Amino acid sequence: MKSRILILSIFILLVSFLITLNVIFHESLREELAEQYNKQQLLIAKTVADSIYRTLDHIKEEGVTLAKLLAKRGLAREGIGDFISTAFEEVNIEMKNTIVLTDSEGRIIYSTVRGLSLSDDDRQLLQKSRGLKDGEVYFTERIRMERRLKMTTPIVKEDHLLGFLLVTIDIDTINRKFLAHIKSGQRGYAWMIDRSGTLIYHPTQPEMIGNNLYNASEECFKCHQSFDLEKRVIEGDISYGRYIAPTGEDKILAFSRVDIGNIRWIVCVSSPYTEVISITGRSMKLYSALVVAIFTTVFVGASILVLINKRRIKAERESKEAILLEKKKLDTIVSAIGSGLMLVDNNNKIRWINKTLKEWVGNVEGQDAGIICPQGTGNPSSSVTHDLYKGSIGSRRGVFQITTAPVRGMDRKVVGVLKLIQDVTEIKKLEEGILRSERLAALGRLAAGVAHEIGNPLTSISSFVQILKERAEDEFTKDSLETIHHHIQRISEIVGQMSRLSKLPEMDIKECNINDIIDSSLEIIKYDRKVKGIKIKKELAEGLPPVHVDEGYLSQVFINLILNAADAIDGMGTITIRSMRENNSVTVEFADTGVGIPEEYLDNIFDPFFTTKEKGTGLGLPISYEIIKRFGGEIRVKSQKGRGSVFSVILPLKEA
Repeated sequence: MKSRILILSIFILLVSFLITLNVIFHESLREELAEQYNKQQLLIAKTVADSIYRTLDHIKEEGVTLAKLLAKRGLAREGIGDFISTAFEEVNIEMKNTIVLTDSEGRIIYSTVRGLSLSDDDRQLLQKSRGLKDGEVYFTERIRMERRLKMTTPIVKEDHLLGFLLVTIDIDTINRKFLAHIKSGQRGYAWMIDRSGTLIYHPTQPEMIGNNLYNASEECFKCHQSFDLEKRVIEGDISYGRYIAPTGEDKILAFSRVDIGNIRWIVCVSSPYTEVISITGRSMKLYSALVVAIFTTVFVGASILVLINKRRIKAERESKEAILLEKKKLDTIVSAIGSGLMLVDNNNKIRWINKTLKEWVGNVEGQDAGIICPQGTGNPSSSVTHDLYKGSIGSRRGVFQITTAPVRGMDRKVVGVLKLIQDVTEIKKLEEGILRSERLAALGRLAAGVAHEIGNPLTSISSFVQILKERAEDEFTKDSLETIHHHIQRISEIVGQMSRLSKLPEMDIKECNINDIIDSSLEIIKYDRKVKGIKIKKELAEGLPPVHVDEGYLSQVFINLILNAADAIDGMGTITIRSMRENNSVTVEFADTGVGIPEEYLDNIFDPFFTTKEKGTGLGLPISYEIIKRFGGEIRVKSQKGRGSVFSVILPLKEA
């Protein structure tokens, strides 16, 4: 009874804790949403402010340009209207400005509005503009009555004041163009004030335009408890914030400034905070109820299951312990085997693998056996089978022998198979080496006979061709005999290579520095046309121990591998030569950025007469292979079609 009370108490505490976490999470989510939403509003405010600035700056630049043009033209009345209309046409179409041109005394020379006369404010503006230099602009704003922004710039020629250009911009036009259509959410909008705190535009309170927040009337406090936030913005402290309206509604605002000339306007974008977080408020209640319902269901269901399974668990515990003990014994035995073991059921699902196979492929129990290798699939056989697989099993790549034996149940029916996977890569390499050596030996015996039987007749034919060529009179005969002589020389060269393959001459094996042999080999081929345009990089390890080789024959192998790499690149590319010590051997790698060797050719490249070159004999790599074998080493190759090849020459050290 006490345990049940304890479980119930823990459950209640857990549910309360999760509900509290849910409330904290939603509150944090609200703040994050408000922050993100405010950043979005700030982006809108900046975009609107930038648009207003670019428009006013464009009018300013057009006015300065027009003043300079008028200074050059002069202020003669004749044709002045057409001149100004043409020069200011683009800006007029966009903003519907009023343009007034006066002389230096303030008398109107031209106006886009007929019968226009200058007000006292306009004359004061012109008076202030007298101190401006050529190209300078002075702005003044009339918000309460006229809702106009006025810009004046002097017209100066050779430091002599000719007159003034006065441009009047309708602020309502700016409001309609840039602010009226701005919406932030469902009830958000944009408004604007100037640096003195005077309201320039408000979509919901147009009657308040022209009022100043520093001299706010009682009507202003219907929407605002205070204007502290706006004052801080005007003073430049912040760019966004929040305030509580008298109605109790929380609002978030973002501000951006428009600084043009001597005026500053501030674009404001506001939106109710409740609109931003309304979704999270609804979801919090739903999530809380859902958490309580889930935990209640889980608790009740768990209690029922505990009561039902209590007896069964006790009965199964003893049998599981016995099974686990036997499993540990079996795991100990099979873990000591260096090969992979896998138990597969009749549905081709992996039921168990040993430690070795886990190291190769990871934990794949329960998955299809085909993910390990193709030989892992198929219907179970009633007899033992042996398969060879070349490829990858997990992280291990090579040649594998897969032995499959049936597993029978109590009724003697096959319920699955046990697969033994052995890595026989090294064994296959030894077999391939023996077969390659046997092929080379057979070719050597054949080459000895061919060289003897073909050599003498070939010499006689060559001699007679030379005599006939000397006696030939017409060009066709000479060219034909020259072609015959060329092919005889090629046959002779192949026979010579076969002779060298059949029996390499005695070698002068001594201690040699491998890096010196690499350098001397590169010196020999550096002017060869095959390596022209190819970059050869050397990455040679310092202090390598000497190797016991014939320097001339090893250089022949290196030259052959470099030229083969150059043929594979066939143009611009890189050959990287590396030397390094690996265990008890010195390795030299020749890596190229060429076309690579197709996988199906990799097993044949050291076979005599196997070549993919149009003019190749297929004897270069077999002879190189035989030379390195004479040194007790080996040649390995890694390649992928289209991604280059790496030939590795591995030479044992003397102590090895």
